[in-house]
Amino acid sequence: MADYKILFTGSVCSGKTTAIRSLSDIETIDTDASVSDSAIRRKQKTTIAMDYGVLEMSDSSRLHLYGTPGQERFRFMWQLMMSDLVHDAQALVLLVDNTRNDPFKDIRFYLDEFRDYLVQRQLIIAVTHSDQQAHPDHAYYMNELKGMGIFTTVLFIDARYPDSVLEVVKSVLAEREPDLNWDELGQRLMAHRPPVIEEEEESSEAPVAAETSEPPEVKLFSAVSLMDAAMNTRGITGAMHLGADRKVLETNIGSMQNQAMLKTMVNLVAALEKKVAFLGHIDNLVLCGPEHETLSVFVEERQALGLCSEKELSLAVVKQQGQDLLQWSGE
Repeated sequence: MADYKILFTGSVCSGKTTAIRSLSDIETIDTDASVSDSAIRRKQKTTIAMDYGVLEMSDSSRLHLYGTPGQERFRFMWQLMMSDLVHDAQALVLLVDNTRNDPFKDIRFYLDEFRDYLVQRQLIIAVTHSDQQAHPDHAYYMNELKGMGIFTTVLFIDARYPDSVLEVVKSVLAEREPDLNWDELGQRLMAHRPPVIEEEEESSEAPVAAETSEPPEVKLFSAVSLMDAAMNTRGITGAMHLGADRKVLETNIGSMQNQAMLKTMVNLVAALEKKVAFLGHIDNLVLCGPEHETLSVFVEERQALGLCSEKELSLAVVKQQGQDLLQWSGE
């Protein structure tokens, strides 16, 4: 059995979930959930923000379909997926929502984020929602991409229709599967499933997805290691995870001075809350300077996180990264 993988990425509502549902022969695993939901944040095994489906192309070939979360605050999940689940994928499909104010800004952003990943993989740009917004058209995309120095396949698809999304797969795997009857596969998909009703993907108000058992022969993350997530986050050079008793559970910070400073900062947060109660709850403390890396701590009742970050990172980025990591950590 030949097993292939394709990774779908793109902005929120670009059609990733819909495209995977259109092709999948199994009930797709939609694990996107609102990070504001405390039940998700505190689960023993953290739910992962991604989509997964399988297309049985023939008796001898199978395609695994993966979709990244579109929201940029889950960027560390992109790195985890690229380094594990889809490290051996054949292609990256960038879905571009044609109704966005500047689709080419999205293209530049995602190509920059996935630059290293694309070195050994095929890139397909698939434009969606052109039925709602016809311009830019195909010729405009090709001309603009040429000016950007990007020479790749551009397809206009409707993510709701299996035969339309299948054109993306065909452009990736046709040479690898020369004996596959693509027309017959498309007819099977259209005959056995109606067009998918497009949903509002990855909304901040999205309901929590029901838990789904892991399909056989599919490796999924059972839990996200907070340390792994931290070290796959841009600009973070070291991390320390502390428990409710503020004892160190795990750290990869080599400098004993930095370790001691981070533990002191965690304790200082509690002291400050008592001294300046009028400020309310304090959940983070950051020390930065022009010469040394930034030290930051993020404190919750049941755990705390200390980070060493490159000094070039802005305070806003450092704070957002720390908050995101704690939200998606399992204890």
